[in-house]
Amino acid sequence: MRKQIFKAIADAVAAVPGVAFVDLWNNQVQTLNGGKAFALPAVFVEFEAVEWKQQNMGARRGSLAVRLHVVTRAVPTHGHRDPRINEALAVFDLLDAINAAMQGLRGENFSGFMLTTSATNHDHAEIVENVERYVCGVQDLTARRPVRAVSGLSVAISKAD
Repeated sequence: MRKQIFKAIADAVAAVPGVAFVDLWNNQVQTLNGGKAFALPAVFVEFEAVEWKQQNMGARRGSLAVRLHVVTRAVPTHGHRDPRINEALAVFDLLDAINAAMQGLRGENFSGFMLTTSATNHDHAEIVENVERYVCGVQDLTARRPVRAVSGLSVAISKAD
C-alpha cells in the first residue's frame, strides 16, 4: 500500500514544473557536506506512523500522514527591497504548485490528500527545507483472507402448502 501511495505522490509531484528530483525521505538534508547529492528543487516523501483499526477478513483501516520535504537552494537577500527578493520568494510559488498537485490526489485504497501543516526550516546554510504535511484515509488489504464458499446451503425459496 505504501509503495502504491509513494508512486502516486512521486508521479504527481514530479509533474510540477520546477521539481527536479523526488525520492523517499532518509534525512538527506542532515548528511549534505557541500557536495551535490541530488538535483534541486527536490521533494522527499516521509511516511509517518499509522495507527490501524482492524476490520474483518484481515483488512485494516487507518489515517496516513505523509510529510513532503521540499528542499530548495537558499537565495540570500538583504531585506524586502533586495532585487533578489522575488527569486527568494519563488519557493512559495513552488509550494503552492505542489499543493495544487496533491489536493485530492487519491487512488485505489487511499482517499484524497489534505494539507494540514506547513513549516519552513532555515537551519541549513545553502538550502531551505519546507515541510508540508498531508493526511488521507487508507485501507490495507495485503493480509485479507479470501472469501470461502459455504457448501450445502441453498437460496431456493419453497412455497408453503
